[in-house]
Amino acid sequence: MNVLLTSAGRRSSLILAFKESVWPPEERVLAAEVDPLAPACALAHAAFRVPRVTDPTYIPSLFDLCREQRVTLIIPTIDTELPVLASHADDFLRAGIRPVLSTLAFITLCADKWKTFLALSEEGVSVPRSWLPANTVLDLPEQLFVKPRQGSASLHIHACSRKNLGHVLSVVPDPIIQELLEGTEVSIDAFLDFEGRPIHYVPRARIRTLGGESIQGVTLDLPDLDAWVVGVLEVCSRLGARGPVTLQAFLTSRGPVLTEINPRFAGGFPLARAAGGDYPGWLLMLNRGGTVEPRLGHYRRGLYMTRHYSEVFLDTLPWPL
Repeated sequence: MNVLLTSAGRRSSLILAFKESVWPPEERVLAAEVDPLAPACALAHAAFRVPRVTDPTYIPSLFDLCREQRVTLIIPTIDTELPVLASHADDFLRAGIRPVLSTLAFITLCADKWKTFLALSEEGVSVPRSWLPANTVLDLPEQLFVKPRQGSASLHIHACSRKNLGHVLSVVPDPIIQELLEGTEVSIDAFLDFEGRPIHYVPRARIRTLGGESIQGVTLDLPDLDAWVVGVLEVCSRLGARGPVTLQAFLTSRGPVLTEINPRFAGGFPLARAAGGDYPGWLLMLNRGGTVEPRLGHYRRGLYMTRHYSEVFLDTLPWPL
């Protein structure tokens, strides 16, 4: 039962976490990439070249690789892979290969911040008041936040005043307008089993980020947040969330406000794992036919993380540059 991380890139910590959880020599952790110098390729048990996810041969190539290498668990790591894999999830499952991802409907919802706003509002979850440029109203708040409807990695995001809104809208692709929230921003790494049962979560603060990814952080002790997180995860489950999910929220004067859902492992996940969220190990246990009991609220609080660069030196590459 081998594990394949796709678009493995710099997810070195995630590769190593799965390597610690497999049962060698029967199980291995593999990396699929386009770049033979991606660090994860050097740290996996083996690395394999695949086309880009936008290539029409990507899915057939991935399917052949999984069969040849006896892969039974696929771990996607970037947003653009999720809808492509979800569209073919049933084909992989029929072949005994499980892509670890949410339903296509949930992935599509999470990728579009307007759809996220509409769906979660209907479910009674507190989200930022939001508008599209075509349906703005006269009573917009004075301070606003503009970002792409389908953006990621904190690109093209702008805080602005109402009087500067016109200019900001002209430089943000396919924008959504939201109220500017005041309060502490938190990230919540969470895990649901294959049936959508919430198993675990770890709230953390991002102290410092680089390219939208947490490089310094700390786990939080927020007992008043527990019931809210569980409620949001139950909503996400009904909407199709499965496996690892990352929530973004602000703690405001009106309570927690959910701003974003990423249905995959977050870049800051190593902190959640160190705090007690062994999501790689639990995924392997579930894939072997075992069960994982909920551990909601059980994590190490006040645990700090800081990251650094580390080098890998190679005499040969898995395929030519």
